[in-house]
Amino acid sequence: MSDVTKSKPRPVDMPTFRNIAVSDLARYRLPLPGIASIIHRITGIALFFGLILLLPMLQMSLKSEAGFEAFRTIVWGNPLAKLVMIGLLFAIIYHLIAGIRHVIQDSGKWLDLQVSRSTASAVFVSSVVVTALIVWRLW
Repeated sequence: MSDVTKSKPRPVDMPTFRNIAVSDLARYRLPLPGIASIIHRITGIALFFGLILLLPMLQMSLKSEAGFEAFRTIVWGNPLAKLVMIGLLFAIIYHLIAGIRHVIQDSGKWLDLQVSRSTASAVFVSSVVVTALIVWRLW
């Protein structure tokens, strides 16, 4: 058998999909680029459901002055609504920056492990900093 057709042996401690237990999942650590990718997906889902929440409120605010005042009271007067808005702001900023990172990686750059780790951490840090700056400026 040639070296090309030989496949690498699978890891011994890796459970198969059928017999994996929740306790086994705690043994495996997802690398930082994997966490960044999963958070990118989670923020996309959050933005989808956030739009379902925000579009009726936007329509209400654009219909009349009374609707705008009601929207303003809901969003700016309620601390929980502010927290949701900050969360959606972080989601859109993170999703944008991580999406740019994914596009660059799809073009074949930044694929080395060390570079991938550093760009994943840069996405986290820059998203938090930009969100904090916008929140600080608005409130």
